[in-house]
Amino acid sequence: MTPNPSAGEAVTPASRASTRRAVVLVAHGTANERGRQVVLDLVTAVQNRRPELDVTDAYVDVQEPRVADVVAQLAPRYDEVVVVPLLFCGGYHVRVDVAKAVDAWPNARSTGALGPSRRIADLLVQRLTEAGVERRDPVVMAAAGSSRLEAAADARAQARLLAEAWGAEVDVAFGSAGTPAVPDAVNANRDRPGARVAVASLLLGEGHFSEKLRRSGADIVTEPLGAAPEVVEQILARLDEA
Repeated sequence: MTPNPSAGEAVTPASRASTRRAVVLVAHGTANERGRQVVLDLVTAVQNRRPELDVTDAYVDVQEPRVADVVAQLAPRYDEVVVVPLLFCGGYHVRVDVAKAVDAWPNARSTGALGPSRRIADLLVQRLTEAGVERRDPVVMAAAGSSRLEAAADARAQARLLAEAWGAEVDVAFGSAGTPAVPDAVNANRDRPGARVAVASLLLGEGHFSEKLRRSGADIVTEPLGAAPEVVEQILARLDEA
């Protein structure tokens, strides 16, 4: 196996090109088949864009294989293993589950979460527009939620970026482990006569949280972001930052 550059060596384009790299796209996991397909579609899309990489999937909950097991299988076979969380906020799964998986191997590392990102904000605007939401309609951006304060900060930062891109105020709420809860935020926006309350789903695919959003009492709930080109570009941006 080709040695990795030492800490004192510059990583040049030539040395990076000769490095055998594996990329692990890590999702939360879901029992929903459509949600599962989104992850597989992203693996295919990233592999097609970066054929020099070996791209695979892993999960932190619900599904197998688990990220720690995948990293343990790949690390002895590759010069470098890069884990990209398919999560929009840096919560427990990013800072604990993924961190533990890569910390066990000197040639493994992880990127940050996919958000906050202006690219993701633009995609949320696209979903709001597709759903027929108007600027006068109150918008609640719904994140999955986390017990970690960093994740809540990321969600609020993403909501600010969405507000800038949308051109109107955006509230933030959480599907779990955060306040306000999505139904509470929806109810708090019922005071505008004639306006419809819209939920902008900061979710990758269909599953448990998307079902909760549909039961939140909102008039409009946007579709998850899915394997959109913007999500693929954001994954590639995280890889290039790493």
